[in-house]
Amino acid sequence: PYFVAVMDENVDAVKLRNLMSRLPGVLSITDKTSQESQGKINQLVNQLGSDYQVSAELMNFKSMRIALNPSLSQESLDFVREQVIKFGGKEHMTATDVKYPEITSVMKTHPFYKFLGKAGDWGVIAVVALCWVISFWLCYDLFRSRAYIIEKFQRRKLVASKTIAVGLSVVIVAFTAMGLLNGTLKFFDTMILLMVFSTFWTFSMQDWRWKSIL
Repeated sequence: PYFVAVMDENVDAVKLRNLMSRLPGVLSITDKTSQESQGKINQLVNQLGSDYQVSAELMNFKSMRIALNPSLSQESLDFVREQVIKFGGKEHMTATDVKYPEITSVMKTHPFYKFLGKAGDWGVIAVVALCWVISFWLCYDLFRSRAYIIEKFQRRKLVASKTIAVGLSVVIVAFTAMGLLNGTLKFFDTMILLMVFSTFWTFSMQDWRWKSIL
């Protein structure tokens, strides 16, 4: 999502950019739209002819395209827009409504997207976890059978347990690293993930009997 802020010469664009960069959820700020808009106005004036005059104040304006994080709520998006208008004042600045790319607009109307929006992070985690559990269950017998062959003929121990432990450890480390980089890591979430994965790991400690599935 994004919106375009339009201001006259009385607004300090540098201070506005600094203010916007400190607001949470602002991804980028570009002033490319200023040149494009002025170019379109000049083309329109040229088409109207030399008799049509445009005041210097109308031509001397600036605009900024402010891209926002799509994870922000509608209230947060509106708050950022209101802060921009408040900075310059309604007499010297205006802003378009928050707009969404076409594909985003389609997604926002989809029932599944609405469900994820209401459920939040835990809704996404639940969907991913369900897919992971199904895939784990479907592949478990084949995986244990192959591990059984390795243990019997290569005289290795706990092949399945060690393999699952390594795979789950990689996931936990990646989850922790991403949380540290984004500043969203929570000890409680990490402990839940560790406990859930430990439950699946305990299945690999059970005695396995050969199944002719290979």
